[in-house]
Amino acid sequence: MARKYRYYALIGIPDTLDDPFAVVRVGGEFAESFKIDLKWSRTDLMDRIRTGRDDYEVVEISEEDATRFEATQARRTAEARERDGW
Repeated sequence: MARKYRYYALIGIPDTLDDPFAVVRVGGEFAESFKIDLKWSRTDLMDRIRTGRDDYEVVEISEEDATRFEATQARRTAEARERDGW
């Protein structure tokens, strides 16, 4: 049986819902964010927000929005690689 995830966009001051700081999914063994290595990996971002160590607006989004963020993160990574030579 496939896992059922809920997805959340994390929005900081310079961010928008279309271009969030991060996207986190919950519903598995632990929360995961889609990172610059273009993989879903374990994260403590939601715990950091819940305990006040980070301050982002948390907005629930659809799976389609999360997939769109994967493309945004791939673009960001490609731009950083080109700019920074890595």
